[in-house]
Amino acid sequence: MTTALNNLTLDFMQSEKGKHSNYKLNAILGIKYNHLNKYSHNFLVQFQNIKTNFVETVEVAPELLRYKFKIGNIYKEGKFVNKDTNQFEKYLEIDTSKMKEQIPLYKVLSKDSIKSILGESEFNAFKFGSNYCYVHENEEERYVIPSYIVALYYYFRSSSMKEALYKSNPFNLCDRKNSNLTDKSNAILVLESNASKLDGPFIYRFLTNEISQKGFIDFSRSISSFKNKMDMANKVTNIIPITALFPTRETFNIKIRYLEIKDTLSNKKTYLVNEIQNDDSTLDFEKLTVLKKKRKDSEIDADGEDKLNIKGRKPRKRKTNVVTRTPSLIYGTHTIKELENNQNLSLLNKDITYGLLEEKGGNISITTGEEKKGEISVSFSKGISSGDETAQQTKLENDDENKNNISKPPMFDIFLESIEFIENSNIVSEFLYDDIPKNIPVSYTKNNEIISSCMINNRIKQYVSCSFEYNDTRIVLLEVESDNNDFATWVISSEKTILEEDIVKILEMRYSEQKLLETIKDEYNNLNSLKFNTHRHAQINDENEHEEVLERWVLRLLHKVSNS
Repeated sequence: MTTALNNLTLDFMQSEKGKHSNYKLNAILGIKYNHLNKYSHNFLVQFQNIKTNFVETVEVAPELLRYKFKIGNIYKEGKFVNKDTNQFEKYLEIDTSKMKEQIPLYKVLSKDSIKSILGESEFNAFKFGSNYCYVHENEEERYVIPSYIVALYYYFRSSSMKEALYKSNPFNLCDRKNSNLTDKSNAILVLESNASKLDGPFIYRFLTNEISQKGFIDFSRSISSFKNKMDMANKVTNIIPITALFPTRETFNIKIRYLEIKDTLSNKKTYLVNEIQNDDSTLDFEKLTVLKKKRKDSEIDADGEDKLNIKGRKPRKRKTNVVTRTPSLIYGTHTIKELENNQNLSLLNKDITYGLLEEKGGNISITTGEEKKGEISVSFSKGISSGDETAQQTKLENDDENKNNISKPPMFDIFLESIEFIENSNIVSEFLYDDIPKNIPVSYTKNNEIISSCMINNRIKQYVSCSFEYNDTRIVLLEVESDNNDFATWVISSEKTILEEDIVKILEMRYSEQKLLETIKDEYNNLNSLKFNTHRHAQINDENEHEEVLERWVLRLLHKVSNS
């Protein structure tokens, strides 16, 4: 049976009717005030059933909207289905020094425009229209940039930044005593263990730039101010309109995903911005060392997932619904952020080093290192790309040599842990996992016996596979059982459809024809037809850092495919 590995979904998407329907995320309606914890507010959003037009208004964590659910996209059972074909992407030059005023959406867009944005529904028109926005315009066109789009891109990069934002204090994320924020040519930022180190360059801006700090503090103050206003009127605070400042006042470019809308309030062409994907705003440093305090065993690491069971490589239990709080622990957002940072125009030509800082007995130890052939660093984000073809031994826990003659079932737990990050990363589509192990093609000796390289545990080796699409490239990962050092996950990629016969042919070359992996790579080296490569397993040396290692495995895999 071919099936998805996980089925993470919002509650309404797993109802008897909902699980068979496609839903479009139409809009963000505002902040849903949390009366139980004023430092943890979610966003209220509107999904719409594509077939029935029925509206679902649900509460979702802002980080989830940044990494998992995107405005305008269509989802089924929590999984991405496709994009709105009416959306476009471009780079837009803006001058935020002239965009100081935030205007309610209902003053910028007509009622009919708001109704069309909400899927011809008036149900949430008042909530949506109460949110604020910026307007960037020229002689012929205007771009409406909702403040919630600014908030998601610049402020809600992680759960730790969200908490600091709601507490109105960016300095909660860092150790000011051990940091050196004043020397822009060689700045040092020491982050607390709950912070995400990949946020470091952007946290630095909030700590050192007066305008950025104001935006950080004003966001929280706008919530408390609205709450106080409602209290004075003896009203219950439910939904709070979103306001958010750009963190710099300058002329720079933003890469946007946008939608053209017809609006009677203006004679100009009007576009609604649904996402900021990249920008080249100023990060005012030349060299920055980001050191994250190594967490204690009792703490939760913002870059880690302590619920993942590493001992014995046993797969963790699957959750059936989305946890709307601290989603970074579920969706592998560390991987997405690292991909974002690699492409971020603000970080271009910046010298950034990531590392760990550990204090033992009053002594401070700083750990930075590079990846070496055959192993993966668990404490340093920069790595060398060489050595991916080098195989990494997969050793399952079994020290009893006397059990070698016993036939055992196939074990693919490390592979399952790894591809789970791919599926949940929200950067691939059409993910499928074939969960039935299959026998590999075999070769025979002169005595008509199967050769030893095709056998394991007294039986024929088996394999499993998964497939997905990334940046218009089809990818198949094959995992064959192995107890030797010459093995890694096999990566088959193509710009065209990869057929089952292509997979079988490669397996036959390796096992029936006994050809070396390098020979197969030489024969299949064209992405236009078919390309074959290998990607070594992640080496987990520290249980506390296992998620970072697995996510880096995914990052290197996608980097390898995109640079084929």
